[in-house]
Amino acid sequence: MAHTIFILGTDPQQCKELREILQERISDDIVTAHSENSLPTIKESDTVIITSEEKNSGILYRRLLNKLEEQVHRAELLSELIRLFSSSVQMDELLDRVVSKSTDVLGDTAFIVLSGDEGQIRLESAFSKDHGRLVKMLISLVNLRSQGLGGELLSELFTRRQPSVISNLQQANIPAELRAFIDKHSFVSLLAAPIQTKDIVLGAFVSLGETKVFNDDDVATASALADFTAIALENAGLFAELQRTAITDPLTGAYNTRFFHEVLGRETARAERYTTPLSLLMIDIDSFKVVNDTFGHVVGNKVLSEIAILLKQSVRNTDFVFRCGGDEFGVALPDTNMEGAMHAAEKILHKIESADILTVLGYTATPVTVSIGLSEYHRGSHFETLVAEADQALYASKRSSKNCARTFQSLND
Repeated sequence: MAHTIFILGTDPQQCKELREILQERISDDIVTAHSENSLPTIKESDTVIITSEEKNSGILYRRLLNKLEEQVHRAELLSELIRLFSSSVQMDELLDRVVSKSTDVLGDTAFIVLSGDEGQIRLESAFSKDHGRLVKMLISLVNLRSQGLGGELLSELFTRRQPSVISNLQQANIPAELRAFIDKHSFVSLLAAPIQTKDIVLGAFVSLGETKVFNDDDVATASALADFTAIALENAGLFAELQRTAITDPLTGAYNTRFFHEVLGRETARAERYTTPLSLLMIDIDSFKVVNDTFGHVVGNKVLSEIAILLKQSVRNTDFVFRCGGDEFGVALPDTNMEGAMHAAEKILHKIESADILTVLGYTATPVTVSIGLSEYHRGSHFETLVAEADQALYASKRSSKNCARTFQSLND
């Protein structure tokens, strides 16, 4: 394992002579440093030799200890965030921890902004050691005025995809609104690192220093925080996509059978508890086998997809549209009695028939129609009873004229 020997001293000539002596006897790398600014990054396995006048040795030693302590803090920060990443902590809390812990090693104020639709930038998380005053100022500047937090600076950051440092904000060419903010709160320097995946820039991590002037180590730390945040955000997005696909029919985009039973179980429990109505429509495409046999399954799949779209357009945002298998669909209507459900069914019948799906797809044929069965939840019953009753009403519709809707209650009239 390679080691490095660091010779630290205020007398360059003395350091040079010592280095020449050591190079004759050992093969390890030897580095010399003569000022605070040139203090190196040192690992535990490295060797440090301090050589200088006695009055300067203590100063140099203390500076070295401070630098090593700072390196330890940076490592502890990243280690803690990695542990958080492996836990079940929510994304909002994770981002809050990133900005708050960053102030231990970077600037006194930090925030994370994410890029939204049409290039809009939104503040996602913010922290300041003067929390009550500065964070409120940051939130108002970001959310109310697009340039308030240096929109030009962030836009350039998103384009270049490289960290950006402004060491002297007082002399920097920055927008007037950001200038007023900086002057009011006496910020000295700014460090921004893009939060990015391989393909896109998701946002930025930004740190502001009141007394601190950012260096290369700070840039490396900010970049590590930004990379960590990008991984967390990307994984959260993948998890959300997995959740969506787990409950969605891939062909039609309607909810799938698994989610059908989950929703009905939940909605019947809610209807039972709060004594609210709940209705269910079971829908079957009339003569769908003829469509497949005549035009092929590719066309049949397009018909299924169009039916799903028309169903979603015919009901409320609070209703649920499911594909229950084959050419059968279900629509759950919370807070809806039988009269309201029949109104929804009639709307669906008219919308699907008038859409003339096959003609729109380029085929000459009679309009596609559907048959519908309706049922309403009864207190004390199970959701499977609701489904069974709607199915019986559906079969009655298909045995009659098709392209119609029947209620379970009407079967006994």
